[in-house]
Amino acid sequence: MTGPDEQVAVAPTPVAAGRWWLVLPAAGFGRRMRSETPKQYMTIGGRTILEITLARFVGLPGLAGVVLVAAGDIPAEAVEAAGSYGLPILQVSGGATRAESVRNGLAVFRDRWAELAPTEPPHAGLGEWVMIHDAARPCVRPKDVRGLLEASRAPDGALLGARVRDTIKRVDRRGRVAATVDRRPLMHALTPQMFPVGVLLSALDQGLQAGREITDESSAVEQVGLSPRMVPAAADNLKITHPEDLAIARAILVQQGVLRD
Repeated sequence: MTGPDEQVAVAPTPVAAGRWWLVLPAAGFGRRMRSETPKQYMTIGGRTILEITLARFVGLPGLAGVVLVAAGDIPAEAVEAAGSYGLPILQVSGGATRAESVRNGLAVFRDRWAELAPTEPPHAGLGEWVMIHDAARPCVRPKDVRGLLEASRAPDGALLGARVRDTIKRVDRRGRVAATVDRRPLMHALTPQMFPVGVLLSALDQGLQAGREITDESSAVEQVGLSPRMVPAAADNLKITHPEDLAIARAILVQQGVLRD
């Protein structure tokens, strides 16, 4: 968190800032995939999921570099593929939870900024904009990411979301239906989610120190009184979690023209 003598200027939008950083949490082991290989390093169409995910962001305006938060060593082919895009790739060790992993990734902007941008003030990194995206979401559409860039505002930030389509039931402790929930104001929270570094880092620090449940980055900033903007996006932004998701993701990527059938 910043102290009273560590004030940093934050551009009102990432577009106004002219640059932003991608933070990819990839420290999970994917136990629900029932595989010894972490899901982000599994392959679809001969490419790792991590490589496909990263490729969805390459070429977007303002992307300054990538912070890859991983547990253990990253496979050589994944590192080589990431480096082939000509972007700075910073590798950071993950934490015990997703929130801790993201916080570790953001600490780069506080602790290593002098190394990244030696001509800028020591705490200038806290004023950078970051986009957090699950490494296991290779189906995100670049046009939706552009929409997120245009919609993000300091300090609240923004996130992608998809409207809830199914009928939602609230159940009691016995598993019986207690009520049908109005789905009209409900949305599925997706990634990427975008915030100024200092805002998100402070919110994560406060939440973790207080022992609060942090389900995503937006929930952390909500807990400190901010209201991120929800940006409607395509519902096919699938997070690969279970073995059957690999085939679904491949079908989506073929339909999107990313992979050949």
